[in-house]
Amino acid sequence: MTGLSQGTTYAFKVEARNSFGYSVPSSALSVLAAQIPSTPAAPTTSFDGTNVIVTWTAPNNGGSAITAYTIKIQ
Repeated sequence: MTGLSQGTTYAFKVEARNSFGYSVPSSALSVLAAQIPSTPAAPTTSFDGTNVIVTWTAPNNGGSAITAYTIKIQ
């Protein structure tokens, strides 16, 4: 499908057709057109010996799994 709006849920059904007509439609499948994830919470830090441990709460994924984070030191 093209032209879908981010954040909108769409329902899809499928019908089969042959020379005698259409089948009964399948059950509906609802799909969320994903959007960018929400902003992560501000990170917190702790120390473990000589290591700094950075943690944060994962944001809402917008309907698609988050596959990476980028941590920037400023």
